[in-house]
Amino acid sequence: MTKVVIFDDEEIVLDGVQTIIDWERWGLTLVGTAANGIDALEIVKEQKPEIIFTDIRMPGLDGLELIEEINRMAPTTQCVIMSGFNEIEYYKKAIQFDVVDYLEKPITVERIEKSLDKMFKKIQATYEFQHLKQKWNDSQSLIVEKKVLDILNQGDFVQEQWNELLGINKELISGVRVGVFYSNQSSYEDVVELMTVSKSYPDMKVFLIKNGNHRIILWVQTSHPNRISNIIENLTELSILIGVGTIYREPKNLRKSYLEALDALRMGKFIRDVGIIGFEELNFNHRLPETLTTLEQNIIFSIRSADSEKMLKLLQRFLVDIQQNNLSPDVIKQECLRLIYLGLEVVQETGVKYPIGNGFIPHKDIEKLNSLDDIEEWLRNRFNDMLNWMRKLRNKQRHISVQQACAFIEQNFPNDISLESIASMVKMNPSYFSILFKEEVGTTFIKYVTNIRIEKAKEMLKQGNSIHKVSEEVGYINHRYFSELFKKNTGLTPGQYRKQSNNTIY
Repeated sequence: MTKVVIFDDEEIVLDGVQTIIDWERWGLTLVGTAANGIDALEIVKEQKPEIIFTDIRMPGLDGLELIEEINRMAPTTQCVIMSGFNEIEYYKKAIQFDVVDYLEKPITVERIEKSLDKMFKKIQATYEFQHLKQKWNDSQSLIVEKKVLDILNQGDFVQEQWNELLGINKELISGVRVGVFYSNQSSYEDVVELMTVSKSYPDMKVFLIKNGNHRIILWVQTSHPNRISNIIENLTELSILIGVGTIYREPKNLRKSYLEALDALRMGKFIRDVGIIGFEELNFNHRLPETLTTLEQNIIFSIRSADSEKMLKLLQRFLVDIQQNNLSPDVIKQECLRLIYLGLEVVQETGVKYPIGNGFIPHKDIEKLNSLDDIEEWLRNRFNDMLNWMRKLRNKQRHISVQQACAFIEQNFPNDISLESIASMVKMNPSYFSILFKEEVGTTFIKYVTNIRIEKAKEMLKQGNSIHKVSEEVGYINHRYFSELFKKNTGLTPGQYRKQSNNTIY
């Protein structure tokens, strides 16, 4: 609920204003009173109220000085002056400090309620403005992200898109490079340092873009390209793993650097846990056609969902596509090895170390295979081992982890709860935990949290609580959004539901 405080050196005024207003009806909570300006300022610092009623003349710090200090600390706080002095100078200063109202004593219920109405309209207008401003800022960031992702994800380089993003002639570019890291990792201090150092050079532009569960770093250099390498090489101690592609002189090779960075990140995990790993360390010389990318992702999803039948069908199709593309044995082994590493990456999402068999070293094992049939059998066996292990583990993990999550949600539903935070609590990868949760509960994580909140809201509305209070108590600061969500789930607005409940005879 919205917090309100009252400050006046006359006890009769303090008592009167506290008792004559039905604060709860207005969705307000009275959190403090004070008879002097010094105590009043301390209450404001401690309680951080949204609404303040204050006298002008108080000992220690008068009302106008108090408002001036509050405007510095919390400029969105709404202030109303109460005064027995009808002087033009006070009015002028009150206007200068942007107070909502100036109430002359004696104060009536009607005057206070009119002030409250004005304040709520002003608060709403301020909220809508800030919301629009944030929305505009977010939209600008999204526009930049979309432009970068368009360049990275499309096959053909479009010069106009590049010019629109950077405004730099490609002849002035000396080097471009892409780095990729996982966005669900806990420590970003290293990335902040990396971005800060990169941006400190006037001849370099750097972007940090979110794309699914990855973060992409794009460097564009307009002087010597070695500066990009130097920045990366100087980060000797990292707590996360960053895969980086090759530095290219031509911007048209940006996508190539991006794909290399993805490969470096995915397979670099099996070489080291943290640090910078360059694509050149993997010794990859070729790639399969991009038509296989979706197929590879589907295979990974079948492993994540432990669907053996689907996985084997997709694996067969993967091998058929390899044959149809007439690839050399070395390239076939390279791509199958990449697929195995992607599978091991998914297995690691469980948060439990996968017990790799004695002597199982993928890149050495596959070198011993001499035919496509041998490779197919090897892939089937390796993936079947992964799926069997995951199925057994899921049966153990699912009940206790989801039960723990549900208990936490039940106790903390008014707070900001995300899938990522709950998955972290039960020490699981968010994607893996999401699948377990739906299998165990029968609905998605978001729907489950929403249902808990709506049921709690129903109970409170039956008890006659105000809609504003109910909305905030169940975790929705935006009352309008709460009302829309409530109607979507129940078919009634909160007001209609409360009225219907009050008219029901038990």
